Amino acid sequence: MLILAAWLGAPVPPDLAQAAPLTNPPPKSATTSQPRLQGRQGSYLATVFVAATSKKAWQVLTNYGAMAGVMPDIKEAQVLSRNGANLVLRQTYQAPYTFGLRVTAILALRESPPRQLSYSLISSEQIRQLKGSWIITPVAGGVLLRHTILMDPAVPSVIRPLYFELSEANLLQSMAILKRLMEQGG
Repeated sequence: MLILAAWLGAPVPPDLAQAAPLTNPPPKSATTSQPRLQGRQGSYLATVFVAATSKKAWQVLTNYGAMAGVMPDIKEAQVLSRNGANLVLRQTYQAPYTFGLRVTAILALRESPPRQLSYSLISSEQIRQLKGSWIITPVAGGVLLRHTILMDPAVPSVIRPLYFELSEANLLQSMAILKRLMEQGG
């Protein structure tokens, strides 16, 4: 409990805030039917082949409100504002990697339909840095869905390894869910 209390109130030293670079990114031609995750310590590339059109993949990816309760960590999602391709989204997460706590983040998103969605953190009390992008690339038989993410949680150094281990499992589970949703008819 002391560790969780420290997470809510104690800053993490700046030297621990450095995210590791991606290691061994997959070749551009690589497609996989099962989600793959590369990287470490908050800097990741997740990929999965999806047997769907770019249009269908884009519709699922940008249905922000529908992600709450479907994705393993998103409990609430609300578009706060939209100005063309730019929007502000509030998401509340609760998952093993949040140690059961509800963590809210305000994100700035930029949509480039139907192929790219970029996001960055505006504010959060428990997240220092969160940014990334989703890229939908047409390939034979469907699309390659790629999610790059850089995250820096405001957690004490003693629980950072566990945080990242739990986050990695969540990323893989989320990619599998998105694949299933994108491949469903309709």
